[in-house]
Amino acid sequence: MTFTEKIKPEWITSGVNQDAVDWAQRFAKHLAPQQKLDRDALTTSQLRKFFGQLRRIEADFDKLKVEIPLLKPKLAYAVGRANKSNRIRDFYERMEDAFKSLDGEKDSFSQLINLTESIVAFHKYYGGE
Repeated sequence: MTFTEKIKPEWITSGVNQDAVDWAQRFAKHLAPQQKLDRDALTTSQLRKFFGQLRRIEADFDKLKVEIPLLKPKLAYAVGRANKSNRIRDFYERMEDAFKSLDGEKDSFSQLINLTESIVAFHKYYGGE
């Protein structure tokens, strides 16, 4: 099953609202294990690794913002390593939508972090390992 709901550009450009949080909840539930030993689920370590990269860039944004375009190929590499996991591919595709909405400014990057943090939290709630 593929997750088809896209990130709305205004969540990145104008701010995360209740609609974005509700979307993050649905998306995280989709990414989390659906049953015990679900090998297609996005793992907590995969998600936290990406989130950690966002936080590292945020910590010294002016110096590290040049690394933002490299987030996409790093995620693509994770998809390639995941042996055709549909859910990590779904995560990659939704984040790709978010990257398109970034304008190079710290405010939009902070909104991406807020949205991703919501996904991380709900993923853990729904049993992300």
